[in-house]
Amino acid sequence: MGKIKTEFKKISLIGKGWSSYVWLAEAKIGAKKIKCVVKEVREKSPRKNLAEREGEFLKLANSAGVGPKLILANEQNNFVAMEFIKGKSFLNWILGENEKDAEKISKKQLYFFIKELYRQLLALDSVHLSHNQLQIGKNILVAKKKTGKNHFFVPVIIDFEKATLKQRTKNIGQIESFLFYNPNGAVAKKVRKILGIKLD
Repeated sequence: MGKIKTEFKKISLIGKGWSSYVWLAEAKIGAKKIKCVVKEVREKSPRKNLAEREGEFLKLANSAGVGPKLILANEQNNFVAMEFIKGKSFLNWILGENEKDAEKISKKQLYFFIKELYRQLLALDSVHLSHNQLQIGKNILVAKKKTGKNHFFVPVIIDFEKATLKQRTKNIGQIESFLFYNPNGAVAKKVRKILGIKLD
């Protein structure tokens, strides 16, 4: 059986970092077309192994049930294609891009979200994969799901380019202060307010 041909067509630029561009794209896998995200190295970036690193670590995260699904890591052309996740960054979800745009998040919804986030972080620990960039909240997307008339929110951890393999990982430790214990942090204040948590 021959290898299925996969082609990508860029639609729009959705992100730009120091070392990479992130594109919304269309993947044509055989006769099937799907939306996806393509992350490619920037021309001036010294990181020439982006596809190798991100592909390896995202594949490992996927094996633990974490992250957007890897579609292709093309080391020759230095890009990674992955599942498109429709959602906001955790920062924009919990704080709102502005007051008008802020989500009304219930205690039950936030509890479910954090419980699922912790499950995923422990899953990364189980395969010894340390993300290393969770403490600012930008690398956690929030996807909205519906069951009947109810809706809930689930975390999707992205951007594994700077991840590392460690015998003892502390993915939860990376974000506990950010989520709960920072006395002056806007995110921790909002989380504590919604969950009814008071610092001693």
